[in-house]
Amino acid sequence: MPRRSGSDTLRPRAAGGIQSLEKGLAVIEALAQSPTALSANTLARSLELTRPTVYRVLASLVEQGWVVREREERRYHLSFKLLDLAHRTLKGADLLRAARPALQELQTKCRETVHVAVPESGRMVYLDKLEGAGPFCTNSRLGAAVPMHCTALGKAVLAFLSGPSIETIVATHGLPRRTPRTLVTRVALERELGRVRRQGYAIDDVEMEDDVRCVGAPIFDYRGTPVGALSVSAPTSRMPVARAHTVGALVRERALAVSRALGWSSQVGDPRPTPA
Repeated sequence: MPRRSGSDTLRPRAAGGIQSLEKGLAVIEALAQSPTALSANTLARSLELTRPTVYRVLASLVEQGWVVREREERRYHLSFKLLDLAHRTLKGADLLRAARPALQELQTKCRETVHVAVPESGRMVYLDKLEGAGPFCTNSRLGAAVPMHCTALGKAVLAFLSGPSIETIVATHGLPRRTPRTLVTRVALERELGRVRRQGYAIDDVEMEDDVRCVGAPIFDYRGTPVGALSVSAPTSRMPVARAHTVGALVRERALAVSRALGWSSQVGDPRPTPA
């Protein structure tokens, strides 16, 4: 198709930000399909875009780390950021497949709301959820991120991270109060994480939402690194502290089963990995 001089013919029906996004994706796809780096002029001709448009798109992609500019040749190629993104996506899919049977079993046995979440940028992101049998419904939604210091999911992961990793998360996100019971000092958090390491599960004791108690346990990959967590949530009327510990033992065992499915192997006599 001949190029229309002075105009961009790529998906003309789209407008504004959507059109810019489509142009960016088109550039990424063109670079991905080429065995060699491409110049802006070549991209403009192949995509039927104006050169100023291509330069603007490339500048944004370079700034965001998706594309690398070869300064001497003035050509462009994709960075490894896409590979990293694909790797994380595949890991998430593997975890979801491994965790789904555990979620179903926990929901059947406990008859409460169950979640699986993964750590992302110092927060926990919900990947899957099954509602309980009762009228109680959590505010959680898939893809949403929640703090680590005041959730059972987050504390279960935090407890098995290295000291420097914990320091970075706390320094970045702080310890904001969500309820009167939220742990908002580093001393209190460290004491709590020690308890989580000893028992292998964490309890959100009305620290994230009023009248809600939650129990969570970590999921480990083949290296013993915490890559996610399972949890069971219920109103405090149905989840007194005594039941929380009983459910905690069950969640811990199901989380360890998921960990083994991901390749983790426990040490003899120690059902839990030591912190990374």
